[in-house]
Amino acid sequence: MGNAGTILIVDDEVDALDNCRRILGRLGHRCLTENDPLRALNVMQAERPELVLTDLRMPGLDGIGVLNAAKELDPNIKVVLLTAYATVQTAVTSLRQGALDYILKPYTSTDLENVTRRAFAEQAKDADASRGQTAAIEDEPSASLAEYPAGRELLGESRAIRDVLALINRVAATDANILIYGESGTGKELVARAIHHRSRRAAQPFVPVDCASLSDTLLESELFGHEKGAFTGAYAAKPGLFEVAHGGTVFLDEVSSMSPTLQSRLLRVLQERHVRRVGGARYTDVDVRMIAASNQGLEEACQAGAFREDLYYRLNVIPIQLPPLRERDGDVELLAYEFLTRFAAKHRHLSGSTPLFSPDALMLLKGYSWPGNVRELQNVIERASALADGPVIQAEHFPERLRLMQGDERSAIEGGSYKQAKQEMVRSFERSFLFDLLQRHQWHMGHAAQEAGVDRKTIERMVKRHGLRDTR
Repeated sequence: MGNAGTILIVDDEVDALDNCRRILGRLGHRCLTENDPLRALNVMQAERPELVLTDLRMPGLDGIGVLNAAKELDPNIKVVLLTAYATVQTAVTSLRQGALDYILKPYTSTDLENVTRRAFAEQAKDADASRGQTAAIEDEPSASLAEYPAGRELLGESRAIRDVLALINRVAATDANILIYGESGTGKELVARAIHHRSRRAAQPFVPVDCASLSDTLLESELFGHEKGAFTGAYAAKPGLFEVAHGGTVFLDEVSSMSPTLQSRLLRVLQERHVRRVGGARYTDVDVRMIAASNQGLEEACQAGAFREDLYYRLNVIPIQLPPLRERDGDVELLAYEFLTRFAAKHRHLSGSTPLFSPDALMLLKGYSWPGNVRELQNVIERASALADGPVIQAEHFPERLRLMQGDERSAIEGGSYKQAKQEMVRSFERSFLFDLLQRHQWHMGHAAQEAGVDRKTIERMVKRHGLRDTR
């Protein structure tokens, strides 16, 4: 395919069709227009355009219908939705169904030109892939990530983590933006790295950015770069991390901490695919995949006015929810031995024989709630490995907080506090039973209530009381 291609523009407003054709015609493309979406399907069949630009809301057949028809005809056809702000959420849904992008109305000529250039660039990549240049990556088995070094912490047998691993394998080959949710220490950056490693961008840079650790001024300079003399201390020009990551992946950790100004600049990068350095006037094109992470719900931040809703929709094309370690049944022991094996190689007193946990030590590990998640577990095992004087890790090698927890449980039972012990056992059983019940029914409250023989509202109250969340 040359520089020019065929574009089909579908919109029930004739003026909008003429405007699009005029703008994109300047780029040398052959532009076909149709104000009836049903007739547009026949045009698609006959002309096989490389790109379809379609309005979202139209009589007879909406833009989602046009999208589905295009993908059924040829999965390689690129589709871009044109939509008003009021229907942005529907447009985001279309991205998950295979649309390349969406543009908000009223749009500018720059918006149209940028998304068109991107569409034909993606077409060129697809052509390369069909010639086998990326077949090796896309044909990888979708099993465990264990062969990836940093993916060892993503090992697990629990349903919760296996679902996450399966989702990583499904989305890695795409270029869709991803938003990772999870408590501190659950491994959000590990997931981002695993996605990058298994993508066609694997040979290009992976650039992590901790948005919460930098001031607004420094974060802006780091992300976008600066020109010489842009501010005091800018003695030389410096490329930003978006430029450094060109062709690769940018991981924005704790993206919710960004100021409104930086949120606006980030949104523009996502929309227009170019950056301008601080103090500069020239725009530089960048091709990066965006993966963001947050330990809090961004929907609530949007409702509170602390986070831009349009940026949230751009980032949250594919959400990944990481389960806390306390909800990964059986994974604590598996990960503990993985870390022990790793750290044993560093400590001479553990080498020469297979390192083990004593029964008491293993019971402590399994009974602890792990508020710091996998990161805390790793630190605890590293500390124990250094303190141990032989190949067996004892309970005494763990931090005091773990041993005190065990002592509190024993005192509740052995100290005669029958009521407290009973309450704790009932609470623990109820939480475990409820979580397993919901997992079996894919978090459908009604079905779970039916199996348990209770009212749906009872299930909802229990979920709230125990702070459970859907970890699929």
